[in-house]
Amino acid sequence: MNVLLQALERQGLVVRPAQAPVGRALPTELTARGRRQLKVASAAVRRVEQDMLANLDVSEQDQMRRLLTACIAH
Repeated sequence: MNVLLQALERQGLVVRPAQAPVGRALPTELTARGRRQLKVASAAVRRVEQDMLANLDVSEQDQMRRLLTACIAH
């Protein structure tokens, strides 16, 4: 996880303090650039989801959402 956060920090997508205010965990915040990138990525994910569900009827779409939700929960 730390390697991923370091990469995001180098790309200017997140900021973290040099030292943890308490304990060892460094609080991480999205930068303005990170928030813009998240918005773009979220829109892309929504488009992919819409494309995946486009050829399914309503019942199949509901079933797909339930199954995917179950996968996330486990």
